[in-house]
Amino acid sequence: MKLSLGILLSVATASAAFSQNIVQPTGPLSNDIGCLVQGLDPNGDGFLALRAGPSSSHRQIGSLRNGDAAYIRACRGKWCYVENGSINNVETRFRGWIYTAWCQFYP
Repeated sequence: MKLSLGILLSVATASAAFSQNIVQPTGPLSNDIGCLVQGLDPNGDGFLALRAGPSSSHRQIGSLRNGDAAYIRACRGKWCYVENGSINNVETRFRGWIYTAWCQFYP
């Protein structure tokens, strides 16, 4: 899967979405917390939207599928800001917000 230019250009948009309600992951593994995408219905839309901000009303800038992974940098409720990860088992650079209902968290 190729990433859209929108993902790479979303840095400023996603950074602007940070607010006082952002919670940074804490603990000894806080820099290495990740989300492994799981549980998406392959007969449904089959992807987890990567968004410019922490809600479904924000513009979609990319997508992740079952088996893809992303590093979590901050969270706001069930939405987390992610940066970089693996798409189709290829290390990939991206930034944006995901809804964590389809995340298996790992250190």
